[in-house]
Amino acid sequence: MVSSPQGTQGGEKPEWLIASLALIFEDPSGEDSHRRVRQNLQARNSVSLLAAPVSWGKLSVVEMALAVSPDGYIVMADEAGEISFGQQIEGFAIALKRGTGARYADFEGVDAESGEPINDEALEQPTGGRSVLLGSFSESDVASFAGVTKTAWHYFRTEHADVAIHEGYMPEIMLSKSIFPAIMLSRMGPRFSMVFWFKGQSKKLHGYPGFGHGWSVAAHPVLDATPGTKSAEVAAFLAREWLAPDLESIAQLAQYGIGDSTITQLNDALGGSGSIEKLSSVLEIFGRSGLLAEYAEKDELPPAARLVAPRGLGATVASSMDAEARGNGSLTDSVRPDTHAMKRFRKFFNPLRWRPQSQLIWGVVQSLVAIALLVLTDWDEPRIPLWAVIVVTGIWALDAVSNIGIGFWRSSRKNGK
Repeated sequence: MVSSPQGTQGGEKPEWLIASLALIFEDPSGEDSHRRVRQNLQARNSVSLLAAPVSWGKLSVVEMALAVSPDGYIVMADEAGEISFGQQIEGFAIALKRGTGARYADFEGVDAESGEPINDEALEQPTGGRSVLLGSFSESDVASFAGVTKTAWHYFRTEHADVAIHEGYMPEIMLSKSIFPAIMLSRMGPRFSMVFWFKGQSKKLHGYPGFGHGWSVAAHPVLDATPGTKSAEVAAFLAREWLAPDLESIAQLAQYGIGDSTITQLNDALGGSGSIEKLSSVLEIFGRSGLLAEYAEKDELPPAARLVAPRGLGATVASSMDAEARGNGSLTDSVRPDTHAMKRFRKFFNPLRWRPQSQLIWGVVQSLVAIALLVLTDWDEPRIPLWAVIVVTGIWALDAVSNIGIGFWRSSRKNGK
């Protein structure tokens, strides 16, 4: 992507622009690919910044910032620090892709050579990295989005927040509004990002984050610029723009009730390159403990962490309800003493407290009753309104199916132990 410096005044033509390019390689570590990219940029005397390689599962991503003229020509520098202009950025990106053996050259969202959007499953589902969700939620909530994401999460509670950890880079997920507000930290090698869900955010987001930020990966100049020369001036411009936060995007946080003083702090914290320290500082700005950021890189999880594995729809519902039943039971028992009659009353109306076989039998009985309602109803002259028959039968049948499915899952799990 080609962009102008943020400090440019309206109507004033910038002297240089910054072009962002990412080369994607079939090289898991990216070290050899990174070396080839640096050699190619140096051979072309490109005034540029080269970021550290990011391992992306079976692939790796090497990002760079290139100085270009307002007309889109590459800025080059000689040994004396004098600058000149080379080929246009599009052709340069293609040459760089071919010269380094890259699989893709991501320029403005498409492959520079083919002009087609880059659709690669290996990019959509990378292995490695970690994402950490922070907020106030239960194990049943984790079971729900584990089923949606089809991935396992570790869940535990701390004195600062409830924590769910996903072993793998997952920059955003869809959450129920009952969990808002929440924050998710993500790390993939030297790449760090955060996303935020806010109370009262637009329903049009459908549970996706209201705001997200990804820090620039740490980058270094490709050429050694002599201080005081034109090339050094261009290199300083690149470094400044590469690390600058998106101030316009941050300012939009005001719609979620974020105050001016907080936004001012974020303007500083969201700049620069990503790190655990940056994650920690942003958490503290939002009133959370900065210590929670350490979970983005800790090798060992607390002993209390529970693995919540993905399951099918019925098993996910069962797991969520089972977790709720455990939570409700422990809360009730710890808050107030119950009479024997009240315990039996609640147990009867909570099928998850029944034996699995009893829940299965009850589901079968419900299904037979639902079938009987359909068969025995006189549809020409019903004794009660047809809509009532349909609603009652539908609800009864749905409850029957859920009891059979959940009961079967509980029974198979019990027999498997």
